[in-house]
Amino acid sequence: GSKNITKETVDENVLAGNAMSRRAAYQYGATLGRNEHGIVDAALSKGISTGEITYVAPDYELNQNGEIENLSIDGVDMVFLDASGTEAPSEMVTFIPSMKALWAGEVTYQGMHNVYTLRGAKVRDSLKWSKKINEMVALWGDSVEVLFASHSAPIWGNAEIVEYLKMQRDAYGFTHNQTLRLANSGYVLQDLGDKIYEVMPESIQKSWHTNGYHGTYSHNARAVYNMYLGYFDMNPANLNPLPIKAESEKFVEYMGGARSIVKKAKKDIANGEVRFAATALNKLVQVEPGNMKARALLADAYEQMGYQAEGAGWRNIYLTGAQELRLGKVSPGAPKSASADVLSEMEPGMLLDYIAVQVDSMKAQHVPMSMNVIVADGIYYVELSNGNLSNIKVDEAVSSADSTITISQENFTLILLGQTRLSALIESGEAQQEGDETALGKLAGSLVQFDPGFEIVPFHDESVDADLYD
Repeated sequence: GSKNITKETVDENVLAGNAMSRRAAYQYGATLGRNEHGIVDAALSKGISTGEITYVAPDYELNQNGEIENLSIDGVDMVFLDASGTEAPSEMVTFIPSMKALWAGEVTYQGMHNVYTLRGAKVRDSLKWSKKINEMVALWGDSVEVLFASHSAPIWGNAEIVEYLKMQRDAYGFTHNQTLRLANSGYVLQDLGDKIYEVMPESIQKSWHTNGYHGTYSHNARAVYNMYLGYFDMNPANLNPLPIKAESEKFVEYMGGARSIVKKAKKDIANGEVRFAATALNKLVQVEPGNMKARALLADAYEQMGYQAEGAGWRNIYLTGAQELRLGKVSPGAPKSASADVLSEMEPGMLLDYIAVQVDSMKAQHVPMSMNVIVADGIYYVELSNGNLSNIKVDEAVSSADSTITISQENFTLILLGQTRLSALIESGEAQQEGDETALGKLAGSLVQFDPGFEIVPFHDESVDADLYD
């Protein structure tokens, strides 16, 4: 596996896994029909898998001792270049000298990739991304004859490959450098989505394999800004805004109420000015989720924005939002990224970090507890205090702990996933406990179960224009 693959898989897919899965259903159009009014494509693929997400930890991780590692697998010599921190926190590319073949992983793609993926993830480093592609040119630009990757068509011929790699390099470098040029000139996050296109060189605009079919320059530029400067633009008005519902109530009041907003929005949509119409109607629907005229009109606006979008993710998000507005609520269509199989591959400390995210601080604040968990991997001291769960690997069991549990890592995982009980394991002799027998129960009683279909656009029991989805 690529460097630190297990840790990065957990960090990206588990700790925020429920939110990411719900958002992924939007980005990949999981509930949309496969027709001209629904999902056409997912850019990198034809759509999202709906099966069970599994994970098998690698028995060997590459590039632990250097950026380049040479390895022979089944008699084939391969050169692995660490590309972590580009398209993904853990990433690599591979060159096969005997075939003059370069596997580019997801570092290159026949289009602009995501510097920030809309389903949610850590922002990628577009400067490092550009430099890593440049390194590929420097290392293998004289010898490569075929390039293939995780997504899209291969490329043959040295000259064509080098030209392609340099254009890809410059697309990410342009996004990084021009975003920061604009930021240093006073442009802020909200401005950059449009401004980046105004400064785009003609060569990048006209090269089809740098267009925004998956990632767009608009949201990628905003991601670069966020990576360096964060979400705040230093305008005092944006420092401490009201929560969404409270802000929406005042917005509707200031605009003269629901009828005034609907009237203005209808006119704007008829004139093709849908972006602000959607902004205003969204405020209204937040306040009046049962206003079916507003829901239908906002759905119309989202549809037009979806149909006009070049990026597949943008199209799918707009059309899924329209679908949920019309139907009131849609069953989530993405698999859980924090599946039991993925969780079972986590070391105890990582798993306890995941459990800590499920702690309801208001439930936990009055039930402090501490325990030692002894597994083959070592000893973990776990403490629930001040509404927060913390854990640390220690050399010796902490004598002041309320309880000490000796158990296999597999069974401890099953307990935390709710698939077995400690009492049953003690009775069968598969676990031992000393001290307070209620300690683990205190933790279990403070946990919440995440709703996989939480609200993104406001839900409602009624539907409007539901026949559009027949």
